[in-house]
Amino acid sequence: MVDPAATTNLDLGFSRNAIEILSQLKQEPDWVRARRLEAWHLYEETPLPAANDELWRRTSLKDLKFDSVVPFAPNQNANAIDALPEKFRQIASDPDAGGVLVQYNSTGAYARLVENLRAKGVIFSDIDTAIREYPDLVKQYFMTKAVTYSENRYKSDKPRTTASGRHEGGGYGETTGDLKFAALHGAFFSGGTFLYVPRGVTVNLPLQSLTYFDSPNVAMFTHTLVVVEEGAAVTLIENYASKDAETQRFSDGAVELIVKPGASLQYFHLQDFAQNVWHFTTQTALLEKDAALTWLAGTLGSSTTKAFLDCKFLGKGANANLLGFFFGDGKQHFDQHTFQNHIAGHTTSDLLYKGALKDTAYSVFRGLIRVNPQAQRTDAYQANRNILLSPHSHADSIPELEIEANDVRCTHGATVGPVDPDQVFYLMARGIPKIEAEKLIVEGFFDPLMQKIPLESICDELRQAIQSKIGL
Repeated sequence: MVDPAATTNLDLGFSRNAIEILSQLKQEPDWVRARRLEAWHLYEETPLPAANDELWRRTSLKDLKFDSVVPFAPNQNANAIDALPEKFRQIASDPDAGGVLVQYNSTGAYARLVENLRAKGVIFSDIDTAIREYPDLVKQYFMTKAVTYSENRYKSDKPRTTASGRHEGGGYGETTGDLKFAALHGAFFSGGTFLYVPRGVTVNLPLQSLTYFDSPNVAMFTHTLVVVEEGAAVTLIENYASKDAETQRFSDGAVELIVKPGASLQYFHLQDFAQNVWHFTTQTALLEKDAALTWLAGTLGSSTTKAFLDCKFLGKGANANLLGFFFGDGKQHFDQHTFQNHIAGHTTSDLLYKGALKDTAYSVFRGLIRVNPQAQRTDAYQANRNILLSPHSHADSIPELEIEANDVRCTHGATVGPVDPDQVFYLMARGIPKIEAEKLIVEGFFDPLMQKIPLESICDELRQAIQSKIGL
């Protein structure tokens, strides 16, 4: 256990000295420290995104305060699960889950996994434990294949076509994209989830990871690494929340999903931070031959969210259902980028993101389908649907295509508008008051996505959160 007094010399903000202290407190091996410092070097070399940067011009960083951030929290007591909100304690005890992890203020606080899965070689632990107990396995994948720190990560010299038919050169390579904040994460990652499923193992019960933080001004850098070996199958649900406070808080997470040939992964990433949190996230999935992925991202919380989600199709027959929902109220700001990157041919992706906004909430959805020259017979679809519940809310939807092969089927669609008045009239004609009719329509709008989540306790929590936000 780390002595909290060891951090008394830690300055606010981010520095190399803070990285050295963090690595020393965790007693990390040299290779982990080297990867932290490599990421820190790239962070220092990469400027903050400019206001006219295409991927950032709709999200201002002027109110983000780095100088008041505590870069990490000392380890917590092993009984910290008692400090979790009641809804998390109930989820943690759900008998329908095959395993549960709890992260409290970026430290593992609780873990359980049914014994027969452990006997089959399934590993489900916090990232610090995984580095300590399975160093060779973690070293092979951790920040080496999915989330890496290369300035060419989004580079493309080919033009793309936007939904309006306008041609633009350079793809995501025109900007630094998520590089600045991804590199900062690589330097300060602390806490997170490691899931490894051996070849041919099917995990029938869903696993879940719960992340909660309440330390004043502490920054969260949770890292998720999932490796599903050939022919294996698993479902992982990650749920993020924080305690409300008046001071600004900062979260910068990363997710690496590695799905080997013939493997299947269902991954659910559900974020409901308090509305004082600035949240940045970089999430990447690598799909090999005949791999299958269902990936759902749910966003209800934070004051500002900037998310980059990148799905790479590396092998023939890979397919993915990419799903998302978001509901903003107050002054919330959600800016999400999805990337369906078809590198190999005969691959399929189907993306559907749905969002609702009220008050003065603002959202940006920018989705790019890229088909590389060798990716013939690609079938890709992208749809973004938005409901505006207030005349002052606003949604931008920017679907994009970058096609470099000639035997493909790629389409997209986007809608932004108020609740359909014909639907309201239909319900009112059957005796339902207008306000209740609008609530039912919004709940029904999200319900198909809720039904994809395999744990009823999680579904109930999300439905309650959505109902609370509707509040018409």
